[in-house]
Amino acid sequence: MDTSSSESAPDSEPEAVSEDESQSAIREDLKGMSFEEIMQLKEQLGAKVYKEAVLGSKSAPAKKQKSKTDLKRLNKNRPREMSSRKQVPFLGAEHRVERKKEVELRDPRFDEKSGDYNIETFKKNYKFVTKIRDKEVGQLKKQLDEVADTEEKQKIKHTMQRLVNKNVEDKRWHIKQQTLKKERDNIQKSHNEGQQPHYLTKKERRAKELVAQFELLKSTGKLNKHLEKRRKKNAAKDRKRIGLD
Repeated sequence: MDTSSSESAPDSEPEAVSEDESQSAIREDLKGMSFEEIMQLKEQLGAKVYKEAVLGSKSAPAKKQKSKTDLKRLNKNRPREMSSRKQVPFLGAEHRVERKKEVELRDPRFDEKSGDYNIETFKKNYKFVTKIRDKEVGQLKKQLDEVADTEEKQKIKHTMQRLVNKNVEDKRWHIKQQTLKKERDNIQKSHNEGQQPHYLTKKERRAKELVAQFELLKSTGKLNKHLEKRRKKNAAKDRKRIGLD
């Protein structure tokens, strides 16, 4: 094996010497040629063949690439050598934890991000619900005439009463707001005229509300029914207080 290697080495040396001699001879020939002739020769041979003939076929030395073994730590107490071409994460690959996107459930009624609750704005924006309730009451009345089951009738009556009570409550609230607005306007008017305004107490305001309710019941013809209902309610309270029931 030593003889074969020793024989191959001398054979390679004459080849290298002859290649250098041919390149030097080509360069000497090019020296006597004009620039235009050299460009024509380059076009005929091609840029790649021309460079190999003039400069030689020796390629530039390849860059040494670091293998995986080069990136290992020499000691467990030393830091690992990282490639400068790869972006290093902020916390390092060992400490990163993939965070799952949690779905945030929010209730707009109790969430501060939805803004402050304004009852006047709410009642104004959802005033159309009163008309929807009236339509539902009419549909339930038709359904009540078609149903024969007693238990089903009681459920329908309960639903109808609940819808009616909500509409009555909303109507009372709007009437109360109108009354308070008139009261504020009167106070502002007194201030503008330089007079001392009269501020109603809770007792006076309650008396005015009862008078307004009485006038409303009287105009709609429901006063007697309302008084009878209140009489029965007070009688039941009296019997319960005495202990008859």
